[in-house]
Amino acid sequence: MAASAPSVGKVDVSRIAASGAPVDLTLPDAFGPFRWYGNTRFSGPRMARQFFLAPAGEHRVIPTHILSGARETRRSFRGYDAVLFEAPDRSDAALVFAGPYHEATTWFGGPAPDGAGLSGLLSTFTFADSPAGATLTAVSDLLVRQADDTLIGRAPAATLMVRPAVDALPTLPDWAGLRLPGGELWRGERVLDAAQAALVAGTPHQWRYLLAGDSAVVDLVLLGPESGRSAIELTGERIVDALGQLAVRWGR
Repeated sequence: MAASAPSVGKVDVSRIAASGAPVDLTLPDAFGPFRWYGNTRFSGPRMARQFFLAPAGEHRVIPTHILSGARETRRSFRGYDAVLFEAPDRSDAALVFAGPYHEATTWFGGPAPDGAGLSGLLSTFTFADSPAGATLTAVSDLLVRQADDTLIGRAPAATLMVRPAVDALPTLPDWAGLRLPGGELWRGERVLDAAQAALVAGTPHQWRYLLAGDSAVVDLVLLGPESGRSAIELTGERIVDALGQLAVRWGR
């Protein structure tokens, strides 16, 4: 009798989403170590703003590669700095809440607010940073609503997005998925151009994988030849084994 393949290993990770919700993840170690990002959106009277969260220091490319020669203004707060970058021609600007571990960036798509407008914006949000994640919330949730809270993990072999189930359930397929310990699993075609699609045809990289649990939904893409990387050394069956190790618990 042939020996069975060794089980796929796993690692437990605890993170904090932008809203402050604790997120506990069990991840297959076949995908490699993850770096953590996020996204959150706010809306209210005369205000609609989206923030992108990233590891500390990524904003340093703004004045060198994105808004070349941008003017920089910095205000210091307890535990973080608020850094404003504005293009010399005022065509775009970005505001960064920069902490010791993480940062949150929003883009204006035009000139930055004047001094009073910027002060009003800074007083609208509370930013707190920690090794497990940064939180960015509205000072008052009576006037400002927070939505689209997403935790994003990027590893050498995969990218995953985690959302609370209450937000993601309307996007799930109508038919039942494959039952796994962490929830129901679906797969769907990726949106790739013809050349990229040809590179991954018949491999696990052809698909995106959606795992829906009781409290969270995970959208996972395996990165391979279409992204200039090597194909993952797992068969389709072993991919299902790996995803069987995946579990996410989104708290409140």
